[in-house]
Amino acid sequence: MSKVSKICLLMGISFALSACGGWHLRGSTDESRVDLSIYIQAAAASTIGVAIRRELKNRGARVAQTRTDADAVISVSGQHYERRILSIDPDSGKVREIELALTAEFSVRGKEGALLIPRETIEWQLDYVFDEGSVLGTNAQDAIGQRDLAELAATAMVLRIQSLKLDATPTIAE
Repeated sequence: MSKVSKICLLMGISFALSACGGWHLRGSTDESRVDLSIYIQAAAASTIGVAIRRELKNRGARVAQTRTDADAVISVSGQHYERRILSIDPDSGKVREIELALTAEFSVRGKEGALLIPRETIEWQLDYVFDEGSVLGTNAQDAIGQRDLAELAATAMVLRIQSLKLDATPTIAE
């Protein structure tokens, strides 16, 4: 390969790489940041509480240890998982598909106690194929499904919080 060919090749590669300057991981833009300090009022062991805490930290929010240190307070209540049978094998009569559903309610209040997001119900469902030969796998799959549903719910809640502009948000009467 001649010297000119090598230079052209290197220039082509550098131009191609410079075109990738706007590339970034999904969710890593400044628009996805939550510049608030938020106190989470949820049961300590709740899967949604853990998922919200993780989602807020991933988006740059500060999770306050007390209500007085927070710009906003998110209250999560009524976390409920439901498991139901979706389909049964007609030949064997055994369960084939399971649906997991999560229902939870949340609301957000400002630092002064003003209601910023009135109580909303959030619902998510997920289904999977049931393997009656793997009881341990099924239990683990339920746990993984619950965690996935909690993460989906947490992401939806944090996106809703992210849309708040605390200085410009009118308070809503209860």
